[in-house]
Amino acid sequence: MIDIREATKNFGDFKAVDKVSFSVKAGEAFAILGPNGAGKSTLIRCILGTLDFEGEIRLNNLDIKENRKEAKALIGYVPQEPQFYDMTTIEVLNFFGSIRRVNKERIERVLHLVGLKEHVFKSTSALSGGMRQRLSFGIALLSDSPVLILDEPTSNLDAYARADLLRLIKKFKTEGKTVLFSSHRLDEVEFLADRALVMKSGKIILESTPHKLGEVLGLKSKLHIKLPQSSIKTALDVLNENGFNNISLNGNKLSIELSHKERILALRKLLLAEIPVEDFNVEEPSMESIMEEVQQNGL
Repeated sequence: MIDIREATKNFGDFKAVDKVSFSVKAGEAFAILGPNGAGKSTLIRCILGTLDFEGEIRLNNLDIKENRKEAKALIGYVPQEPQFYDMTTIEVLNFFGSIRRVNKERIERVLHLVGLKEHVFKSTSALSGGMRQRLSFGIALLSDSPVLILDEPTSNLDAYARADLLRLIKKFKTEGKTVLFSSHRLDEVEFLADRALVMKSGKIILESTPHKLGEVLGLKSKLHIKLPQSSIKTALDVLNENGFNNISLNGNKLSIELSHKERILALRKLLLAEIPVEDFNVEEPSMESIMEEVQQNGL
């Protein structure tokens, strides 16, 4: 569905995208992972046809340079920070619906799909960040385009709104949409993507399935577990017996540094030993730590 060959974008002497090549199959979710300044957004703007570039980008075998209008019609786009005039939700969708030449039934359907039926007469300035991003997603869905392109769609959302939007995106992926999205968070890439590539300084430095990315880079996660004070000693004994030694203790909270594939194993051992776990969370490696591993491995 998306085929990119030697895509290159220069801004003067600065090479923002450097001979990038990859393909995305129909119905696949593909992630572009990297820190700020890696070239993710510039590459997406090339795919959208809003920037001139060297190389070739094809959407469903349509060259974006030669068939710009037809190729762009295949895309629904969700920007990182949607901007709206101070209109109501329904006014925004009616405006973009008239541009896309869709009927009112489709607009009503989109309102239902993105969960904005109860906010149709609310001003966009009064919408929460999550609701504004849902509205942006609704605009992308108006034409029922087969390809969804999202540029760090969760970057400005709180944890609840982020999880809510990720579930919505995954729903459309499972229904057959091709999804290309950029991110700087490994956890959402694992949740959504079938494949992922890591960019640095405009270049692809690594491509992998998301669940193997942590193993390939040797990343460490931290498992934080809250236990009853009376269970601390027993928990430490169980963990040590099973080879988990890199443990720190803060009151009744244990923190364990683990390899990527061992993240849940330690928790499972505690539960099998019938140790009551009051709460837990996994601290994923940051994008900075990912890039440090990339540099140390010479990738």
